[in-house]
Amino acid sequence: MAKKKTPNKKSSNRIKQVAKDVGASSRLISLWVDVDYTTVSSWNSNNFQPTDDNLNQIGELLEKDNRDLLEPQGRINTGLAKALEEELNRLHKIEGLPYEVEHFDEKKGKVVMVNNPMLIAALKKFAKEYKNKQK
Repeated sequence: MAKKKTPNKKSSNRIKQVAKDVGASSRLISLWVDVDYTTVSSWNSNNFQPTDDNLNQIGELLEKDNRDLLEPQGRINTGLAKALEEELNRLHKIEGLPYEVEHFDEKKGKVVMVNNPMLIAALKKFAKEYKNKQK
């Protein structure tokens, strides 16, 4: 089955190309994974992405690692996660922002703990500024 819609037209899997390289048809993939042929077509055109289980089955068929079936994201390590962890500790320990806050959940009809929106916003702002400094 198809999993989720790709948010933009940029490819996020290489199933079609890898299958072509090893001599496997979309029909064979659909039978091997036991999905409708049009589902494989949707994966090949990157309109939808396979589930992790389906991707694993395709990898087994094509004898490729799952990561070889996915387009690289081109991400580079700038140290963002470490910097954000330090900022999180600063915001929590020095600024006193709690990780969670109470929030009334109308569906449940009671107060529940949720991630602190102020803390999330502060971390997102920090990340944006951090990325701008890296440029």
